[in-house]
Amino acid sequence: AQREGRFVRITTTDRLVGYGEIAPLPGLHEETLAEVDRVLKTVAPDLEGREFMMFDAFAQNVANRVAACAPSGDFGCPSVVFGLQSAGAAVFADAADTTPASILSLEPRDRVAINALFVGSPAAAAEAVASGELDPYPCVKVKAGRLDIEADRQVFEILLAGLPENTVLRIDANRSLTLDDATARFRGLPPSRIEYLEEPLTDPGEFAELHARTGLTIGLDETLHIPSLRDIGRASYVSAWCLKPSLIGHWGRMTFLAKEAERAGSALVVSSALETGLGLWSQVQMAAALPGRTAAAGLGTEGWLRLDTVTPPYDASFGVVRTSDWQGTPSERVLDKLRFLRAA
Repeated sequence: AQREGRFVRITTTDRLVGYGEIAPLPGLHEETLAEVDRVLKTVAPDLEGREFMMFDAFAQNVANRVAACAPSGDFGCPSVVFGLQSAGAAVFADAADTTPASILSLEPRDRVAINALFVGSPAAAAEAVASGELDPYPCVKVKAGRLDIEADRQVFEILLAGLPENTVLRIDANRSLTLDDATARFRGLPPSRIEYLEEPLTDPGEFAELHARTGLTIGLDETLHIPSLRDIGRASYVSAWCLKPSLIGHWGRMTFLAKEAERAGSALVVSSALETGLGLWSQVQMAAALPGRTAAAGLGTEGWLRLDTVTPPYDASFGVVRTSDWQGTPSERVLDKLRFLRAA
């Protein structure tokens, strides 16, 4: 129920304002909050007083400056790049009286479909089905490998039987399973109801064999960030590329990867790293602006945090969010704390 991070605010001389969220997730991002603070203290003075006529120029400048002082270079603090570019897009949107999605793209989507996230036991799956809470979503992402094989299969069966017939499952094992273990869990599941298996194996070199054994396609996430394994993204058994904006950072690289996914014949899935509502809204705007074929985004994690940072709270419980509903300003509770920290 708790996350640590930073908010950044960009203010122009004519009082346009944009906010961004920087919240590296331990175990996912390499940068620490201490490194984030060091990079921000170096980059912020370089941006002060600069004039940018186009968002692309601002985004490239931010990426270059962060790369120059990040721990490992080459955009080594992607969460910082993401937060600053989110704030910059919001400023340009404020200036044009539009949404950040319309700054990022000439033809953004007006709606972004969202997947639900389910983690739990067979009993919890039965309860979720009975409550109808998952029914509005076009697909449900299910975490696998945390229970024994029989319990996992019970969860899949309960969800497939109880959810609407047009609802599909995404099964994410976080690279935790062996080939035989995954085969035992997933063999026999109907391919028409399983959108893909996301990073199911500890050894990505065995994805092709798992596909042959189960008939299920693969979704890539962490594998996309390993240079020696990127060719897997073009394999015929891969159907989705999962991109986390706060892990990729530079908007230019996001659009490049989106076009690469399209050329590879894969759908694009934008997903979060458990950001608050402010960060989730920034990622919705990005998902709406990316080129290519997009699938339901993994931007429905708002319920995992006790409180939100925007008012009204970010809400994806209807399985879709409207781009025009975006909230780009933190709530008064958060702004009061920001002012307090600055004064301190």
